[in-house]
Amino acid sequence: SLLWVLDSTKTSMGKRLLKSYIEQPLLSPVKIMDRLYAVESLIGDSIALMELTDLLNNVYDIERLMTRIMYKTATPRDLKSLSITSKQLPFIKEQLDKLSNSRLIKKLDENIFTLEEKNKIIEDSIIDEPPVSVKDGGVIKDGFNSKLDELRNIITNGNEIIEAIELKEKEKTGIKGLKIGYNRIFGYYIEVTRSYYNLVPDSYIRKQTLANCERFITQELKDAENTILGAKDKALVLEDEIYNEVRDYIATKVEIVQKTASSIANIDVLCSFANVSIKNQYTKPDIIMDGSINVKDGRHPVVELMLENEVFVPNDIYLDIKYNKMSIITGPNMSGKSTYMRQAALIVLMAQIGCFVPAKHASISIV
Repeated sequence: SLLWVLDSTKTSMGKRLLKSYIEQPLLSPVKIMDRLYAVESLIGDSIALMELTDLLNNVYDIERLMTRIMYKTATPRDLKSLSITSKQLPFIKEQLDKLSNSRLIKKLDENIFTLEEKNKIIEDSIIDEPPVSVKDGGVIKDGFNSKLDELRNIITNGNEIIEAIELKEKEKTGIKGLKIGYNRIFGYYIEVTRSYYNLVPDSYIRKQTLANCERFITQELKDAENTILGAKDKALVLEDEIYNEVRDYIATKVEIVQKTASSIANIDVLCSFANVSIKNQYTKPDIIMDGSINVKDGRHPVVELMLENEVFVPNDIYLDIKYNKMSIITGPNMSGKSTYMRQAALIVLMAQIGCFVPAKHASISIV
């Protein structure tokens, strides 16, 4: 198909846009020529074209990503993909600046925003290789939120907290045999043997009496228990809240991301046209207004690529709105009559989507 021939796009956005280009060819000579001049500029600067093509390989589908962000279904990996893409944008703009002789490329360049602010908040908050979902935690970077860091420290160092309380209570009460234990029924408790009962402070709350010892709790120990046991659940809830805040902040910038996505898609298609035109030796068509179609050594863009051991035989085409409104095509079966007719249509279509055409020369009026 013609889509198969012309599709050297590097992004999903460009691939979708190319299809719509082909389905909806332009009718405005000015817009057609803007695209043709843009393709010509890209072909004229092979280094910029090569750099842009490489950069586009690292651009994710930010159009779809932004939709998921808006509908609050974006995953941490989606946000990271947006960040990765935003890192490419300054370099893309740098290459586009070299092609300022094209009015269309200049306009597209102006509508590409580098998204540094969005990139920074994502890079600061989301780990480098996040999990698919935020529900299991491990998405937000250490150091981004002090409360989350505190909870993680509690989860990691819970035993150290209890040991610190035990040491402090020993020093405060002078009870050398004091120890802190834990069971599922009572949670954390301070255990004091009978020989030290006289040193137990009034602030201790008796919890359990055993044969040779008493078990107590303190408000500090109870708070530590609640902190340690609830730290994981609290950390998950807090991580979810932080992630949602980051995602919702990105959603407020939807307009500039959409403009950027649209411009990148257009650049991708124009680069595709340029690369295909170089590879297949296409020519820039002249867009004229006299109603004629004049093609020298035209070729069928699809059929010529399907031939393996033969060379496509080029044909001239001439039609106008006065004396050559119709051509009568004759010849035996399988001699190329249908190919010739389709070739005429495809060359006109290619010209009207702003692509170079398979011909030695072509002057095309809008149809």
